Amino acid sequence: MPRGRIKAKSSAPYRIKDLTEITGISKEAVRFYITQGLLPPAVKTAHNMGWYSDRHVELLRFIQKLQTEQFLPLKAIRALLNGDQNLDFTDAQGRAFEDMRRKIAAENRDLTVSDDPAKLAQELGLSRWEQKELRALGLAAEGTVSISDVEITRQWIAIRDAGLSLERGFSPANLGYIKDIVEIALRSELQLFADRIRELDSEEAAKVIDIVIPALNRIFALFHERRVESFLKELSLGRLAAASAIVKQRKPRAAASKQAPAAPAKALKQRRKPATVKAAPRASRNA
Repeated sequence: MPRGRIKAKSSAPYRIKDLTEITGISKEAVRFYITQGLLPPAVKTAHNMGWYSDRHVELLRFIQKLQTEQFLPLKAIRALLNGDQNLDFTDAQGRAFEDMRRKIAAENRDLTVSDDPAKLAQELGLSRWEQKELRALGLAAEGTVSISDVEITRQWIAIRDAGLSLERGFSPANLGYIKDIVEIALRSELQLFADRIRELDSEEAAKVIDIVIPALNRIFALFHERRVESFLKELSLGRLAAASAIVKQRKPRAAASKQAPAAPAKALKQRRKPATVKAAPRASRNA
């Protein structure tokens, strides 16, 4: 449940006014979400000052997205946010998760590459605004930079340099929907795991990390690419159909315009035909 208390102040760098600036959600709404169990409470200092974490930013954006785009009521959002808490994993499943964690840790898949995020950001040519929004997405959240932090940042730079730049209104915050999709996907995966896989040995757990997760990532990418292609095809066919309809509407008009000159041409021809001159009657011989 998201009401778990955040222990370390270093992991909660935002005041409530920062949350409102980053997310556009009012202070009153933030406090209301906390009372409704949608957000964890703030970290309180000795002076009773509240501090908030990147997780708060993440959850606020997710709640806002579900409300504005999916029109979900708060009750449904709360159920969605707390859905993974209702999963009942067996001891065997718990051991499988631990095996996966150990394998990832042993292989050092996401090593720390820098203890100075600001210096690395400068080397990568990131603005302060970009750094702030990337941190809000969870990058360099602990004050260190990992391999995946760098890779995500490089992908954002590629997107930015391809034309979806800050000047056009794009920023790292626009990548937040991908995190939302990942959260939903993970909950679905955990539910399937809880329902259908009652036990995994160490070898099978390793295959989940080495084979299953990369395969799922690739399938997601392929479905995404296919959907984009399908959309573009639908759009093209729609425009083609619209253009065809316009051509059909214009054809009768064109035919009428071709026939129209025939009448005046004929009339002109008749007007140009020399008039027949009648001969004057001859005088009578008897006259």
